[in-house]
Amino acid sequence: MGLPLLLSRLLLAACTLTAPQWRIAVPDPDAFHSRAPRVGGPLLSRWDNWDAVWYLRMAGNGPQMGYSRYTEDPVHHFGAFAFFPLYPLTVRAAATVAPGALDAVPAGGATRPGLLVVALVVANAAFALALLALYALAAARAGPAVARRAVWLLCLFPTTVFFSAPYSESLFLLWLVLFFLALDRRRWWLAGLCGALAAATRSLGAALVVPYLVAWWQATRGYPLTLHPSLPPGGEGEGARPRSRIWLPRTQWRGALPIILIPLGLVGYMVYLKLAWGDPFIFARVQKAWGRSVAAPWVGIVDGLWYSLRPWRESIGPGSPLGHWQALTQPDWRGLTDALYATVFLALTALAWCGMGWVGRSYAVVFWLVTLCEPQLIDLKLHPDTLISTPRFLLALLPLWLWLARSRGRTLAVAVPSFFVLLFYAARWVNGAWIG
Repeated sequence: MGLPLLLSRLLLAACTLTAPQWRIAVPDPDAFHSRAPRVGGPLLSRWDNWDAVWYLRMAGNGPQMGYSRYTEDPVHHFGAFAFFPLYPLTVRAAATVAPGALDAVPAGGATRPGLLVVALVVANAAFALALLALYALAAARAGPAVARRAVWLLCLFPTTVFFSAPYSESLFLLWLVLFFLALDRRRWWLAGLCGALAAATRSLGAALVVPYLVAWWQATRGYPLTLHPSLPPGGEGEGARPRSRIWLPRTQWRGALPIILIPLGLVGYMVYLKLAWGDPFIFARVQKAWGRSVAAPWVGIVDGLWYSLRPWRESIGPGSPLGHWQALTQPDWRGLTDALYATVFLALTALAWCGMGWVGRSYAVVFWLVTLCEPQLIDLKLHPDTLISTPRFLLALLPLWLWLARSRGRTLAVAVPSFFVLLFYAARWVNGAWIG
């Protein structure tokens, strides 16, 4: 486990040092770059990009968690409510031992360098722990060779950058893997607790009630169901035939009780929003600030491909029967790649269906429903990236990664191209460009 983690993080460090000179690696004609204030020296500030700004402001601004402080952009006013609180709270707790990390900054000012360092340490530590748990999970299911391949896949996937960035991805992965590990070992209360922590880290965590129920139901099938005789309605007269009802041991029904823990991560956040802001559902309403709307699961893929390729289609003519790919702008390329990521990995999920098991299948279904049913549809002609951030969300598609790792051929088919795309993504990230 240590080798893929070490090599992949050294690769990110090398990109941090050298990527500003990789001019060819960062084509960005529309200059779509993060506008985050620079933090500390030039090397450290390369990791304070995009959503990292939101998490760091939430971590640095105390009890209000930054929700009322980052309002310079009227379009994104209150946009921080979309980010769940457990990761920034963890960073804040860890920052209490770092001198100066939590010193107040003026609204709109740069984050303290110490706080950014703490956020990076928390993210990388959570990722290392998640890989340990992933190795244990995969090794118990299919052996150490599969476990090693699963770790390599997550360390080399292009958006593995976010496991080392000040994002909640690594912490969510930790709770997710521990949740499935607890289910495999029939540790129901531990699974419920990990589900609650996942739900406090990202909204997808609340959907873990579905694989929990499936795992519990499968566990009950290992016990003989007793047919308990009972009298039919209508009396006890002679000749009345008793009917039967299914009875489970009381200890098995107790296994279903910890499921109530899982929604508590979300409920706790909603209680805070109600008490502090008067609206427990503001985290859902604020999705409009990010251009997201509820839609059928195929809308994001279809519209993303259609509108991303519109400039290319319009360039097709008698003199250029194949069109001009140069007509695609940077938002067009983003929309195209996001839709292709979703299409390819949705197809892989279909191929893996029979090998996932019912617990994995149930999680895959809720994952794709959550991911696909909230596309960005604010202005498709100017912003055709309907499935924005999908490459990053795929990091949490755990049953698929475990299925890919069960075959050396499948692992190589994904890992080899992933390595080269990772170089490209890492170079773009440290230069402030968008990658997901």
